[in-house]
Amino acid sequence: MKKLTLYSRLECPLCEFAEQMLHDEGICYEFIDIDESPDLIKRYHVKVPVLTNGQKELAWPFDTSAIQELADG
Repeated sequence: MKKLTLYSRLECPLCEFAEQMLHDEGICYEFIDIDESPDLIKRYHVKVPVLTNGQKELAWPFDTSAIQELADG
């Protein structure tokens, strides 16, 4: 299983929901707040939450089966 990265921002209800899904599935991930980087804001501003395994990105909306597939992939 690959470690996932969640591109997110604070006080984002969809991002919080995505985090809860990851917790519920027991999947380890790294949280990256896009607001800490101008480049990440440009890239993900209206797309968050975005989940990646380093090779593929999964943009919202996604479900637990898509998360598992990304983690296994």
